[in-house]
Amino acid sequence: MSSPPPPLPGARPPGLRPPRNWLQRNLKWALPLFVLLIVGGWSLTSWMGLRQMSAPLESSEPYREALARAGRNPEVAAALGQPLRAKPFPFGSINQFGDGGGADMVIRIQGPHGSGKLDVRARRSQGRWSYPRLQAELPGRHAPVDLRDDRDRDCAILPGCR
Repeated sequence: MSSPPPPLPGARPPGLRPPRNWLQRNLKWALPLFVLLIVGGWSLTSWMGLRQMSAPLESSEPYREALARAGRNPEVAAALGQPLRAKPFPFGSINQFGDGGGADMVIRIQGPHGSGKLDVRARRSQGRWSYPRLQAELPGRHAPVDLRDDRDRDCAILPGCR
């Protein structure tokens, strides 16, 4: 009677599964990590893009002036409380060319008692900003609060002032 030949070096005995590679061994944590990295990278890129787009608005004089006037207004302080802060990512546009330009923006604001928004339309002429529209829309109020001073109200009426 003859016996089977001895196995070749490196051959697997019959019935054993082949060894698993790295991906097969680590798929349970590698796949969720990969998805998390993709989603996190996309989110970070989107957030940085939005910050880059809103930076010119946040550094503009109409933005700073609107926040300062809202912080000084007693009606806004009563409705939202103090301190008042701007939420991220204002909406709008700003154009400056020489001594002229304009800005139209909406700034979301928040205080300890609630949140609202500032609606700003500003015009720049001869290096000075005027505000044809600068108002705060507050919760519980049907009419917006006018934040313009007398000079801005007069300038909004006169065509040569814009």
